[in-house]
This record gives sequence, C-alpha cells and structure tokens, in this order.
Amino acid sequence: MLTRLRDIVEKVAMATSLTEALEILVNETCKAMRTDVCSIYLADHPRQCYYLMATRGLKKPRGIAIRLGFDEGVVGAVGRQSEMLNLADIREHPQYKYLPQLKEGQLKAFLGVPVVYRRQLLGVLVVQQKEKRLFNETEESFMVTLSMQLAVILSQAQAKGVFGQYRQSRIKAIPVSQGIAMAYGWQDNSQPSFDSVCEASAINKDDEKQRLISALESAAAECRRISKRFMANSSKESAAIFDLYNHLLNDPQLKKNLFTSIEQGAVAEWAVKTVIEDYVEQFSRLRDLYLRERGTDLRALGQRLLFHLDDSLTPINQWPERFILVADELSASVLAELPFEQLAGVIVRDGATHSHSAILIRAMGIPAIMGADVEPSLLHNRLLILDGYRGEVFIEPENLIAQEYQQIIEEENVLSRLAEGTLEQDAILKNGDQIKIYLNAGLSPRYEQQINMGVDGVGLYRTELPFMLHNGFPSEDEQKQMYQEVLELFPTKPVVLRTLDIGADKQLPYMPISEENPSLGWRGIRIMLDQPEIFLIQLRAMLRADHAVGNLRILLPMITSIDEVDEAIILINRARDEVSNLLKQPVKMPQIGVMLEVPSLLFLLPELKKRVDFISIGTNDFTQYLLAVDRNNTHVATLYDNLHPAVVRFLAMVYEECRRLNMPISVCGEMAGQPLSAMVLIALGYRSLSMSGRSVPRMKYLIRQLDPELMSELALALLRAETSDSVRLKTSEFMEKNGLGGFVRGGI
Repeated sequence: MLTRLRDIVEKVAMATSLTEALEILVNETCKAMRTDVCSIYLADHPRQCYYLMATRGLKKPRGIAIRLGFDEGVVGAVGRQSEMLNLADIREHPQYKYLPQLKEGQLKAFLGVPVVYRRQLLGVLVVQQKEKRLFNETEESFMVTLSMQLAVILSQAQAKGVFGQYRQSRIKAIPVSQGIAMAYGWQDNSQPSFDSVCEASAINKDDEKQRLISALESAAAECRRISKRFMANSSKESAAIFDLYNHLLNDPQLKKNLFTSIEQGAVAEWAVKTVIEDYVEQFSRLRDLYLRERGTDLRALGQRLLFHLDDSLTPINQWPERFILVADELSASVLAELPFEQLAGVIVRDGATHSHSAILIRAMGIPAIMGADVEPSLLHNRLLILDGYRGEVFIEPENLIAQEYQQIIEEENVLSRLAEGTLEQDAILKNGDQIKIYLNAGLSPRYEQQINMGVDGVGLYRTELPFMLHNGFPSEDEQKQMYQEVLELFPTKPVVLRTLDIGADKQLPYMPISEENPSLGWRGIRIMLDQPEIFLIQLRAMLRADHAVGNLRILLPMITSIDEVDEAIILINRARDEVSNLLKQPVKMPQIGVMLEVPSLLFLLPELKKRVDFISIGTNDFTQYLLAVDRNNTHVATLYDNLHPAVVRFLAMVYEECRRLNMPISVCGEMAGQPLSAMVLIALGYRSLSMSGRSVPRMKYLIRQLDPELMSELALALLRAETSDSVRLKTSEFMEKNGLGGFVRGGI
C-alpha cells in the first residue's frame, strides 16, 4: 500500500491542471482501495459549502456543479468534526442526505477523511462501496495518510499559485459594487498616459498656448455634454460630478500655472504633465480621504487634456459586444462614455471606493472591484469571471469553475427577476410583522424614482453630497430647490433630510479643515452650532421646501450631548419663525431625530426621548467609535468590522432600550443594505432599515422568506458569539439552511 500511496501522490503532483490532478486522485485511489466510488469535495469557506470536484463511480451530471453546505450530509459532518468517519451503512447516519442527481442510492459503506492543513479545512476525501461493511484499519490508515499528503499539495498550490505546471489564475481585490459577470476583458488603449510624455521645448510659444487653449475648451465642452446627458436622465448627482470637472478646468490658478510652464519654454503636453502631477502630489499628502481622491480627478482631467492635444487620437466607438473593462485607473469621464448595455463589469488596478468613478459604478449597478494587483494588459481579450461579492477575478477559468459561475449568474438573474417582480409588495415576515424599508437617497435619482412605490420613504438624504459638488456654499434658494425635488418625489411618505455632516474627514473643497484626528474633531452638529448662519440657511431651505408637501423629517448628525440637541432645536424653532414670517402663515414643526453614532448616547436615550421623535443608527461611524478603528485608515482597515461581537451586543442593547422607551429607531448605515448584516439586525429585533436603491428589491424579497421564530434562535447564538468569524458563520449557516445563501455568495 505504501508504494501505491507514493505513486498516487507523485502522479497528482505532476498533473498539469487542477482538474487533471483531482481526476488522477479519484481514479488511482479507487483502484488502490478496490472500492466502487472515490470522490473529492473541496471546501469554499466564503460560500460556506463544498463542491464535488471529481468522482469515480458517481453519475455526476455534466455542466452542473454539485454543492453541499458545510452543515449538510455526512460529508458536512466529517468536515465539521475534522475527524474520519467509517460507516458500515451511510443511510443509518442521522445527517445522511440523498442526492438523486448522483444516483448513489445503492451505496452503503462510507469512509470519509478531512483534508486539513495547519488547522484549515481544505476538503473531504471519500470512498464508498455497495456492500455493507466497515473499512479495516489498514484502509483507514491509507486514507488518512493520503489526505495528509494531499493537504500539503493543495496548500502549496493555494499559497504559491501553482499546482504542478498549473498556475492559479485568481486575483483578490476590493469589492466596490456587488454582482457577478463573465465576459472577455477589454483594455481601452486610446487614453494617453503621462508616462508617454517626454520633456520638450516649444518652438513657438504662441502656438503651444493656442493648442492648450483649444484642448481646455474641448475638454470643458466634453464635460458639459456628459453633464447634460446625465441631467436628461434625471441623474443630477452624476451630472454634478462633471460640473465639478468643468469647474476644475476653468480654475484660474491651474490655467496660470499651465501657461507659465509654456512661457518658460515647455510644450503644451509637458506643461500639462508637470503641472497636473505637481497638483496630484500636493493632494496625495492631504489627510482627508475625499480631497486625496480629488487628486485622481485632476489626473483624469490631465489625461483628457493630453487626449485633446493629440490630433492623431480619436475616440473609440467600437466596443466588444459584451466586455469587462480593465484599467490602471478609471476616470468618471471615460466611464460615462462606455456603452452601458455592453459593459458587464469593471476591474481597476488603482482605485478607491469613494472615488467619483466608484460612485458612478455603484449607481449603474455594475459589478466592480478595485485594487486588483495585475497589469490590465494581461487581462485584455481573456475570459474573466468577476465576483463582486468576494472581490475576486478568475482568469481563463477551468470548465468546472466557469460552469459553476454560469449557474450562479443564471440563478442571480432568476433571483433578480423574482425580487424586482415583487418590489411593490410589503416587506412582511412570515408571522405578519412588517419591516419598513427606506431609501438612502441621492446617488442615483433616476433609479430612485423608478422604485418610488417600492419603499416606505427616504430614511437618509445626505445633504452634504450636493454641497461637495458645488463651487461654494449653495444659496438658500438653491438648497430649497434641491430639497423640494426629493420631498416631492415621495409626496405621501416621510423623507429624512440629514443636516450638513462635514468635517476634516469629509470636507467641502471650499471649506478646508485640518485636524490631527478628524474622526474625533470638528464635524457634524459641532460645526453647525459653531456656524449658525450656515445652519439657519439650511434649516430655512428645508422648511420652505416642505411647506407645500409636509413630509419632512430632520436628522441631526454626530450628537454627543443633550446640550447640542437643545441648541439645535432652538435654531430650528428660530428658522421656523423666520419662514412663517416670510410666508405669512404658520409653518409646522417637522419631526426631529438624532443619529446614534457615538456609543455614549445609549446612556442618554431617556433624556432624548423627551426632546426628539426618533433615533437613527449610523452604523459606519458607530462601529469605528465602538472599536476605536478609523475606517479610512488602511493600516487598521482589517480591524473595522460591523459584525464584531461587541457591535452586535451593543446594537442589541440599543434596541432593547429604545423598545423600553417606546422610541422609534431605524438603521441607516451600511449594515442595513448588506444581506448578512441586515439578517443580524432583523434577528436582534430591528424593524426599520434604510439602504441604497439597488439593495431594496432583494432585501424585501429576502425579508419575506424569514420566520421570526427561527430568527430568535439565531439572535441568541449571535449574542453568545465570541468572534466576528463566529457571527458570520452562524448567520451564513442560518441563511444556507433556510435556502437564502445566494444573498451572500451569489446564486440561489
């Protein structure tokens, strides 16, 4: 047996592909063990399941992936216990699960061994026979030894990206927009690069200045054209991005520096390169994430100037029928020019989740990842699978992987159609309890208008977004117009407008703030109370906008004390009196709420109950304050986790205290729109969630499948969990067990 063992291991290690290696494994093991069946199941931890990767003896259907949840079947029992199972008759085991597509009904004897490397479960190796018997000790020893050897080979392949001659083609990156796409990669080579610009002296300075003027005018016209196109589609926030670009192109200091460089003897291209790169370098040193990413906008504008300076370049108007865009960087202007109906996904080597291009991608609902450590040219014209749930790319995937993802995509489409088709139905749990689904509005007005009838109102409108995209503070009339549009979009439903929430971590371009620790500094309500003239203008604009509609609710951010609430209410009353005098008729007081972002506010809820009408939890800031983790700091990004046991337990305490006080409470942070974390919130008792428009259909469909009695058991398990991984595992297992796993891994 030892010789056979060595032969099997050597043949597996020499295989030229993963598929070939596993086929060799099951065939050779079947012969060595003289059994009817040998199968290998590999573990997929993010999806919490096993895949039947290869088998000899079972009737594995072609083109269909066989999947078992971690808690399913006898294979699941082997993996969960990480122990060998030797059964004379598998059908007598309490976890036996018959899979009719494999036609294994006549099999009785079962021997399964876990494939484990350094405490990580990689899979389960199984042999089966038709006769009823226990495998002997020699056979057990052979299988255990084989699994140990196999574990080393698989772990090395996983770590090094090599399996024999086979190179793993999987790239990890940052998920920016959820979804799955399978198509050929396509790189836009029409965009000029700063790296291609060489230093050169101008022969005629006046000619170079004229070339630059023409390029600036062409780029500005391009921005205006794109802005009008977005405006025509009711996507005003996206249009405002290009209004900002146009403003940057007309910045007097930028123009002065460009023309000064030409005056000093540079050609127009070199002037653009050196001046823009100097600006980008200055922006990169700023602490504020938003302003750092405006440096990316400047670089993108510089590239468009180079494009318009080169008469030999022409815009691409022939794209593949369906493609995944791959790029080093992605500007919003390039993205806006791509054919939406042909664009399947986006992979960017260097990008940020808060960039304007990322905002546009999410608004378009296209799967995307950023921070992919790969040369885009290596992905051009190659079949790719983009997994926007897990932040992964498969390059020229093997047939089994491609078949599995194709099945998932088809299931995704089915699930999307089911969800979209029942959008207008209420989100009602199986016991009849209703969950209110509100919208986090502002990023995709056109889509938000389409799902108007599918939501119970607007749970959060971030008023700072239009402020960020203006050249200066919007006037009271401009703000009134903006607020009135969103209030009138939902005339019979409540609309929560959050007052200006800015600070050193989220700055306005025209109001720079510099602080050592922005998260704990001058931000939110603190700025508004220190600058009451700005606050009063905004409050008057809100009340004027609401006068003809009557559905306004005002939300105060970053509240830490009762004094702040009292001062804010005084100013709201003052603004109401001023608007009443202006309109010459009484203006009603809207409902007032506060954001619970600072954990200490839990202990002030009884006092808040006397002053405000509702509480809204901002889980993004709430999590960073509770865990002492700056969510914008890459050094500690892995520590920021809204499923940390402390976060879960604190959320439970907040809910119970609000329930005791009969205080309405909702969640408007990222947790509410992500199926896994939303499941945690619902299990804890939350019945009001606010999320982005793209999340609404699936979340409502998900909620209608839930049984609160079963979820109460989940809640108890979550409150006993000691680690974030445990919270995820328990929630994922619950979802898989109830047929909802597709909401966290794709598919159904």
